[in-house]
Amino acid sequence: MNWKIELARILKNLNAFKGSRPLLDTPTLLMVKSICRDEINEDIKSYLTKKLKELNYEIVDDIDEIEEFVEGIHNVLRGEDTYLDFLGFEKVKEGFLNIGCECDYVIGKKGNLMVGLTLYYDKIRKNPKFIEAVALLKEIE
Repeated sequence: MNWKIELARILKNLNAFKGSRPLLDTPTLLMVKSICRDEINEDIKSYLTKKLKELNYEIVDDIDEIEEFVEGIHNVLRGEDTYLDFLGFEKVKEGFLNIGCECDYVIGKKGNLMVGLTLYYDKIRKNPKFIEAVALLKEIE
């Protein structure tokens, strides 16, 4: 599986591929920011969950797997000897909620690829709907 193409498939499924920009591109980690052009008539978590499941991703709710995902991101970004914030996705969500945005995230996996999707937008204007995608290729054990 070409994992970067897999992330592109996710962005296309979110109607967010056009105009997407990589924030970070390494051999095992890709972070992309874009704008979701879909009309969303459900809560963000349900929408993101549905979109990942359409592409045969398993939704990750297990705290140990989420910690492993966040640890992998931190290892790529800062090396292995750094304090890890295992609640990083929750803190991002809380930050956007505090400034008046709707925000939620979903983490999914397929094979040795883990993906975190965060979507947020202004509560009043509803647009643009920003999407941040993080894909981490895990080593096969």
